[in-house]
Amino acid sequence: MIASLRTWIARLTLGVSAALVAWVTLLILYGVASRYFLGSSPIWFDELARYSIIGAAMIGIGAVWIEGGHMRVGILETKAPKQLRQAIIFYQWCLTVALAAAMTWFSYKYVGQVGFFRTQGLQISRSWPVSVMPVGFGLLCLLAFLKGPYPLRQPNEDAEI
Repeated sequence: MIASLRTWIARLTLGVSAALVAWVTLLILYGVASRYFLGSSPIWFDELARYSIIGAAMIGIGAVWIEGGHMRVGILETKAPKQLRQAIIFYQWCLTVALAAAMTWFSYKYVGQVGFFRTQGLQISRSWPVSVMPVGFGLLCLLAFLKGPYPLRQPNEDAEI
């Protein structure tokens, strides 16, 4: 049950993240085409693309973490004795959940603090683009908690440089 919930949330977040990346691609293509054919593009296009790519990264971060797809050094997990390895994995899990929960709270408070400021290009409240931070960190916290203190997937030897 928990594994299927975790898988469903991970697939949903990766789908949303992929859709945002496709949206950014369309925005950039439109911006380039309008510069080429019309001589200029709206100033808010670059800002919208930037906020969309940040949103894609923040929303997808939890799913990437539970799959072990993020960049990390895992030598202690593979070379340490079994009991030490289990302690390291438990420590990493606790640290990830605690830091993600703390960042969810701090970024949530930050969203409320920047609401009076406006973005330069879009002229919207800065709390709109910043609101993706507590969502992303919250998803990371939830997915890490649901994963539990189990070892993350190690990259295969073919993927090493």
